[in-house]
Amino acid sequence: MGIDTDDKLVGLLVPVFAMRRADDLGIGDTKAVKETIDFCAANKIGLLQVLPINETGGDNSPYNAISSIALDPVLLTVSPDTVRWITGAQYQEIVSNRLSDRFSDQVQSGSIDYPLIKKLKLELLQRAFENFEKEEIANKTEAYSNFKQFQQENDDWLAGYSLFRTLVDKHDGNACFKDWQECLQTYDSAKLWLASCERADQIKRSCQFFAFVQWLAAQQWSDVRGYADSLSVKLMGDIPFGVSRYSADVWANHQLFELDWSGGAPAEGFFQGDLFTAQWGQNWGIPLFKWEAHHDSNFVWWRRRVKTVAKFFHFFRIDHVLGFFRIYAFPWSPERNQEFVNLKAGEAAALTAGRLPKYMPHEDYPEELGKANCAQGEKLLEMILEAAEDTGVVAEDLGTVPGYVRPLLQKLGIPGFSIPIFERLEPSRDYKPTETLPTLSLATYGTHDHQPLRFFYESLVAWWHGENGDAGWLEVQRLMKFLGLDTNNPPTQYTDELACAFFKALLASPCWLVVFMVTDLLGTKQRFNEPGLSSSDNWTERLDMPLALYECDNAYVNKIKCFKTYVEQSQRQTKGNIGERRAAKSCT
Repeated sequence: MGIDTDDKLVGLLVPVFAMRRADDLGIGDTKAVKETIDFCAANKIGLLQVLPINETGGDNSPYNAISSIALDPVLLTVSPDTVRWITGAQYQEIVSNRLSDRFSDQVQSGSIDYPLIKKLKLELLQRAFENFEKEEIANKTEAYSNFKQFQQENDDWLAGYSLFRTLVDKHDGNACFKDWQECLQTYDSAKLWLASCERADQIKRSCQFFAFVQWLAAQQWSDVRGYADSLSVKLMGDIPFGVSRYSADVWANHQLFELDWSGGAPAEGFFQGDLFTAQWGQNWGIPLFKWEAHHDSNFVWWRRRVKTVAKFFHFFRIDHVLGFFRIYAFPWSPERNQEFVNLKAGEAAALTAGRLPKYMPHEDYPEELGKANCAQGEKLLEMILEAAEDTGVVAEDLGTVPGYVRPLLQKLGIPGFSIPIFERLEPSRDYKPTETLPTLSLATYGTHDHQPLRFFYESLVAWWHGENGDAGWLEVQRLMKFLGLDTNNPPTQYTDELACAFFKALLASPCWLVVFMVTDLLGTKQRFNEPGLSSSDNWTERLDMPLALYECDNAYVNKIKCFKTYVEQSQRQTKGNIGERRAAKSCT
């Protein structure tokens, strides 16, 4: 669907894992998404944006998924009122056995214990599957017929994924298939192995279980979309440019991926999480695409990705759209990153047969190569738009952006990103006024990769009061000017007044969509990811309480009310009687 820039929206970005609700199991889930939709509706927010919901691997990164299609079981609501094949007694038995005092403390804190929660939810789902076998499969019921139909309609990816997940469990959770015995390292060879395996029936049953989980996941996320529709709230999903090199996709479709190189981003001034990132850039480890092979298949792999996300979302964001034009590639995998810290180019090349990180397929210069990159990106994005049909497409075009990218996005009718705190006028270094931002764009103060506004402002204040105070003072004055506040009397703390000024400035922009991270709406400092930093803390931050309780907390209520007021004044789309549905229970 083409973006109608007259139909302006305001959105809220909340990662699903970060959501909270009463009685959750230590991570956000589909029922928490519904409560977040309630919050959006009550506060005139017309769009809820989430991060990718595909199944993650050991690093828990939504942008390094082990399947481009399969939905993450850890984000499912697994309780008797949602999954009817598990009884209340079974649920209580499993939960009480798994949830130690340590875990109870973890639930109340701000972080997620992924290994424990994944194990718990899969155990609950396994019990549900056992009951499903007894009640539905044995009696060939309508539910069983629906399950079989789901398998048939999704066989092109589900069969390979289910066997891959079974083998991951067989290897104690290790998805790195290059470590498996040779006969299991590809889908084709694994199918031959299975045909003569003594435990074939056990493995096939496990495959049925993982297919069952995906069937439940599709039902729950379809229900989430229906709920959002009932409250006139749009949903925006996310398609990462890449997929894990140790994913079901690569395992089943080796011919589509170039595994000798790892995709990433060059070194730049903003993200410098560790010594390697500061020197070389971000090595994400994702395999590159063999675009000719994708072309020969009519891009069936990409079309399936887009078709799947379009089932559950009204819009989707393409993460790192620059990769469609050219990708910055490393001739080594992330496991070797530490070998290259503090090495000069010549020393690094000696370890890689003369190869160094570079853009592929081409650098952007000379001009002819840049034109070739642009032509490739245009062709690929036209394919994405065709596959998306009525689903809206947004492009995350941040980073080292070639001059041809944004004009092409405008030509194709795809909104890119506008982040005012990065947009400057030269030589004054003043912030560009928000009224100058492109209409066909998504305006935001930051993505899940960026520091929250509160942290940003407190850092400016520390600069202002630090050793280089004059430079910090000038920067604070520039910000006050941008926000329409007194340049001579800036606050020394992140006040409600300052938060409201941030809301007002962005909402007044002409941009089609204005999105606020939930941390910026609430004025908190949780950070969901720090790019370039390999840390178990990434992707673990949660809100401190359900969103409805923030509306009743004196520390947040003024910011939320002021936000809602400016949303209403902005006259951005708020269809229907949204908000009335949960007004009576908002503070209970």
